[in-house]
Amino acid sequence: MKKVVIVVDMINDFVTGKLGSRRATEIVPNIASLLKKARKQGIKIIYLRDAHTSDDREIAIWGQHAMKGTQGSEIVPQLKPEKNDIVIEKKWYSGFVDTELQSILREMGADTLIFAGVSTDICVQNNVGDAYFSGFKTIVLEDCTASIAPAAHEQAIEYMKSIYGAEITTSDKVL
Repeated sequence: MKKVVIVVDMINDFVTGKLGSRRATEIVPNIASLLKKARKQGIKIIYLRDAHTSDDREIAIWGQHAMKGTQGSEIVPQLKPEKNDIVIEKKWYSGFVDTELQSILREMGADTLIFAGVSTDICVQNNVGDAYFSGFKTIVLEDCTASIAPAAHEQAIEYMKSIYGAEITTSDKVL
């Protein structure tokens, strides 16, 4: 089994910025601990981060956020990528759309993707769905994902488990 950790949208705008939340800040230490363990075990880490331009379709829904080249689109300092990590900019909820993510995962020989990040009910859920449709086994870490509303988080966790067959676990049990 070749695992890869996927960190979804742990960027300034979604953690402490305009679309941030207390729940997003609360998962930062759990993700930091997960990344430390993954690196120690030689497990690759891929960061997906929104980097929008003014004509992206999401802007009509959410307003300007995570604009390409701004501080809002940067990964929070506590989770700063290291030299061997991969950072992929995305303009859709899913990093599987219009990016090199899928080909990078195939080149790595990945078969299992471990998801952490925000928002559980939007970007995490869409990435897990596309990973499922692409043939990957998916693991979602309940203590490393968050939504602005707790009910949305719970609903998304249940959806990913029942519809995509995602394994739902916690960061202390996964690695």
